[in-house]
Amino acid sequence: MATAAEREATRVEPVPVPGCGVCLALDSDRKIAWDVGNLAAVAVQNAELRNHPHRQGTA
Repeated sequence: MATAAEREATRVEPVPVPGCGVCLALDSDRKIAWDVGNLAAVAVQNAELRNHPHRQGTA
């Protein structure tokens, strides 16, 4: 049975907003988490990317 972190990690991943430093940092951390197999960290980075606010028309 898959854990919550495994289920979250295999969902479609959010795409970082181009030019946003926060999004780029979260994406970088997520890539590292995938590389080391830390699915809980992948899930956290995905949630942060999904919830990171952007004003319409700006990054």
